[in-house]
Amino acid sequence: MFHQIKHRTFVVLVSVLLVFSCAGAAAVHAQGGTDFQGTVLTSDGKLIVKKDEGGTRFTFVVNDKTQFMGSGLKSLADIKKGDHVIVNYVVNGSQYVAQKVAAVTNK
Repeated sequence: MFHQIKHRTFVVLVSVLLVFSCAGAAAVHAQGGTDFQGTVLTSDGKLIVKKDEGGTRFTFVVNDKTQFMGSGLKSLADIKKGDHVIVNYVVNGSQYVAQKVAAVTNK
C-alpha cells in the first residue's frame, strides 16, 4: 500500500514538472527570435531577403501575426525589391516565420 502511494506521488510530481518545463520553453520561444538584416529580392507571397554581408539568402513566411514597422510599412505589399529590412523570425519546422519586419532607413 505504501509503495503504491509513493509511486503515485512520484508520477504526479514528474507530470507537474513536465508541464511547467514545457510551458517555460514555449514562453521563451514565443518571446525570442533571430534578426536577419538584408536586401529584399522578392516580396510576392513570401519575403526573400539576401544578407548584405556574405550573400546568404533566406525565404521568410509572412502571416497574419507578422508585424511591420517603420517607413510606412503596413503589410507585405508595402515592401519592394531593393528595400533594406531587418526580419525578426523564428524557425517553425522547416520554415522561417517572420515575426517582425522593419524598414532600415540607412544602410
